Amino acid sequence: MISSYAQKACTFLQQTRLDFSGVWVDCGCGPGYYMEALSYLGAYPVIGIDISIDIDQFSLQNMPYYSICGDGRALPLRDAIACGILYVNVLHYFSNPQPLLEEAVRVLHRSGRMVIIEYAQSVPTGWNPHPLPVALIKVFLSKNRLSCIRTLQVDTSYRPKHIVIGEKKEYLL
Repeated sequence: MISSYAQKACTFLQQTRLDFSGVWVDCGCGPGYYMEALSYLGAYPVIGIDISIDIDQFSLQNMPYYSICGDGRALPLRDAIACGILYVNVLHYFSNPQPLLEEAVRVLHRSGRMVIIEYAQSVPTGWNPHPLPVALIKVFLSKNRLSCIRTLQVDTSYRPKHIVIGEKKEYLL
């Protein structure tokens, strides 16, 4: 049985219609709800990276995951290891998310996918200091040799979020 927060994360991720098998990295994993969802959806193993990991806060029990205290601008992972990279409400904390995306692309396999979930708002707030509209996310994807293959909106009744899915361009050649 997965937690209620992970169930909600599953509903968002399932709407992407992606295959979540293989190694997935949750950059900015926080308490691990999306790690739990990724594992439930077939990712193996799931690697969670956050600047401040407190293993006691994780909701995860008896599942294959790794949590690493680390900075998204210098991921402690080897090149081309990940089938997928996930950013959930992380990039809006950076005035320039380019270094994070460059580093994520380094660890992304040539056929890998990137899923970015960000609030669908344009006005800065305390919890969303640098809003990222879909158009800007697409620009960042393109700068990092990723093509946008799909966008969608979820959680429209609470705090609407955009999901943007990118795919490494080397796979498309």
